[in-house]
Amino acid sequence: MHTVDVTAFLSLMVILVPFLLVTAVFSRTTILEVSPVAGDGDRALAPDPLQLQVIVRQAVIEVSYLGQAQTTQIDRSAGDEALASLASLADELKTRHPQSLEAIVLLEPQISYDALVQVLDVLRVKLQRNGDDVEQMELFPLIALGPVPATGQPGRGAQ
Repeated sequence: MHTVDVTAFLSLMVILVPFLLVTAVFSRTTILEVSPVAGDGDRALAPDPLQLQVIVRQAVIEVSYLGQAQTTQIDRSAGDEALASLASLADELKTRHPQSLEAIVLLEPQISYDALVQVLDVLRVKLQRNGDDVEQMELFPLIALGPVPATGQPGRGAQ
């Protein structure tokens, strides 16, 4: 009968396991819950008072809300400045309508995932710096996603 000496293997494991645990990279996963855009029959009994709608197109970001005379257009070719403009507009709207929590984001099919995430981040929270501390102020945490309507114009109309 043959015996197997596993002493060398166990010695290797005693050194290898702690080394792998110390050098492992632990990643943090964040999940953002979004809902699809509701149809006319799915509307809640108490609609959001602001009814913020953001349409992300290839060239511009269009922002409309209840009581607005015309759609605000932000040129996307400006890059980070476009996101900063959207952030300041979202902050201004939240200041005027503090009870509003909802936003609808509509996308053209060719919009990149990275652009979508940047727009969602700008609409969800505002980062405030207090010295070395960074605080997150909630803007519009309830976001619904959907495609841009085929007609090219938002389906809301003047309500």
